[in-house]
Amino acid sequence: MDVRALSQVTVLGADGAQVRLGSAWSDRPAVVVWLRHFGCLFCREQAAEMRDRRAEIESMGGRLVFVGNGGVRYARAFQTEFAPDVTVLTDPELRSYRAIGARHGVLNTIGPRAWAAGIRALRSGARQTRVKGHPFQQGAVMVFAPGDRLLYSYISRAAGDHPPLDQVMAALGSASERRAAGF
Repeated sequence: MDVRALSQVTVLGADGAQVRLGSAWSDRPAVVVWLRHFGCLFCREQAAEMRDRRAEIESMGGRLVFVGNGGVRYARAFQTEFAPDVTVLTDPELRSYRAIGARHGVLNTIGPRAWAAGIRALRSGARQTRVKGHPFQQGAVMVFAPGDRLLYSYISRAAGDHPPLDQVMAALGSASERRAAGF
């Protein structure tokens, strides 16, 4: 993946303004979570998990960013309900999803791997609403640092496939350590 090219991709903020994606990590590390779509129960589950770690992310000098792919009104509603103090962006044209190599397809969405994840998400209280973006798009989680450095990458194999949060936090911690050492 070409992180410099990814950083130049233009997406939209929840307010509809154009945003260069790389601005999310230009001045400090960022944990960027690509959502399947804004109505996805797995994404709501993941947003709650990540939001629970937001204070820790910020204490390590990072920021949390969600990228979805539905319309601006869906991004705004998602931000209001699930991530009020977090940057929420949307990429309706899926340019950033293609740049990171995110998977898509029917079998990745409703196949056997998604069933167990669906039960887990329902037990956590997440609920599916109508589709608010591309229904067969899969997500990812990446940690970036200034200078367009990729510190961690997890491309979801199927709906509900989330990375271990300890791995994400360890990658962010390595960025914090490097910053403290003057790198």
